[in-house]
Amino acid sequence: MLILLPPSETKDRPSPYADPMELGSLSLPALTTARQSMLRAVQRTATGADGAARLGVPASAPELTERMAHLDQEPAGAPLQVYSGVLFDQLAPGTEVGAERTVLIQSALLGLVDAAADRIPAYRVSATSRIQRLGTAGTWWRKHLTPVVADLHRQLAASASPLVIDCRSGAYRSMMPMSSTEQVRVLQVSPVQERGGARKVVSHDAKRYRGWVTRALLDATRSPATAQETVELLRAGFDDTLGVELHGDELIVVDRVD
Repeated sequence: MLILLPPSETKDRPSPYADPMELGSLSLPALTTARQSMLRAVQRTATGADGAARLGVPASAPELTERMAHLDQEPAGAPLQVYSGVLFDQLAPGTEVGAERTVLIQSALLGLVDAAADRIPAYRVSATSRIQRLGTAGTWWRKHLTPVVADLHRQLAASASPLVIDCRSGAYRSMMPMSSTEQVRVLQVSPVQERGGARKVVSHDAKRYRGWVTRALLDATRSPATAQETVELLRAGFDDTLGVELHGDELIVVDRVD
């Protein structure tokens, strides 16, 4: 089973005594050349007169632009320690991923990072960042991630849990589209609130629900083999506090509000 997560805009900087990131040691080495290109381009962008605007650095934190100019020297840490915010608040930094499970986090800087294996710096680059010579980060990454999708499908098809649980937001789904095939089922997590029988899509707080889904699947004693088993595992993990339904390739998480 592969769980795909979006990154968070907010990040915690690792200890200043931590070693910098080593691009060559990251998972998915087929992305190394693309990662090198993006890293260099981000550093060039940060040194430009409009670097802060291009990278989306808020006026209240100008020091972030300086750090992006020296990103190859920034301290690196485990992704679950670096990424913060409502989704990652549901996952402890030392969360075990377990057998037949992989958690990949989409990254506008690195393409994809493995939550259990990689070390990354705190960075300020989003899918909509305008990078010198490369254009919009998300659009640039799409062509470089297409071959990776094919590899992921092949690996999952040969596994005992041929499932993708897609917890990403729209911008990051566009950066690396994945869809179901005969061998691999891709399920998009879609939270809704239900009040008086009427349902409303959760948008503002959707990441929190996707964090709960991720935690429940990682806490489970086994990996599901089918979409229906995924529903059953989540229902058991939520202990009736949330409903779970399967509508096509959508995994609907239902929060029934009194």
